[in-house]
Amino acid sequence: MERLKKMENELGFKLLLINLKGYLNKTKAIIKEKDITIPILLDCESYSRGVLHVDYTPTTFIIDKNGVIRSRLVGGCKDFEKIMVEVIKSI
Repeated sequence: MERLKKMENELGFKLLLINLKGYLNKTKAIIKEKDITIPILLDCESYSRGVLHVDYTPTTFIIDKNGVIRSRLVGGCKDFEKIMVEVIKSI
């Protein structure tokens, strides 16, 4: 994910993470432990589950500059970064 974050300017996108459980202290500990530089949003109100229908993690959304969801990837895969770069370039 950090490698993908470094491509933001080059590819013209913004990477954000959402913590579905909204635990601030646990999230802070993970950020520090893993040296995460990607902004993490806390979903304390279960917006992701209710509105975006996120039932599994990870779930990745590619949202264009107009706020339209262009792609949704459920689950992880070994070629995640490559797939994300290809989708972002195609928008």
